[in-house]
Amino acid sequence: MSIRERLYPQEQDTDVLMRHCADARYVWNLGLEQRNYWVQGHTQKLTYNMQAHELTEARKNSWLGEGSSPIQQQALRDLDRAFKNWWKRPDHFGRPTWRKAGINEGFYIRDLSVRRLNRKWGQVFVPKCG
Repeated sequence: MSIRERLYPQEQDTDVLMRHCADARYVWNLGLEQRNYWVQGHTQKLTYNMQAHELTEARKNSWLGEGSSPIQQQALRDLDRAFKNWWKRPDHFGRPTWRKAGINEGFYIRDLSVRRLNRKWGQVFVPKCG
């Protein structure tokens, strides 16, 4: 089950949240590019596990290692789910497309911990942000 909520971050947390959005968008677009270049005749399928392993290797020696690993891995899971939905019902779900800065901003948080402050407000813990 997925719940989409609007965040009202403090000033010092805004840069970290925008970095999470940028990392998730970059990983999604990179995974989409890999899948677009995959050729039908290959004997091995391009799966989430293969892409997650490549992401782990890329995080070791690049700027991606500074970001949050669960958020980047979840972007690959979301891409994999989008392709499975498209293959299952192509008339209902469109082919996954590129995410654009300023338009498709967002990321998924697994193992969400929420502290309810009152009926209307709550606090959410975001990795590497607080």
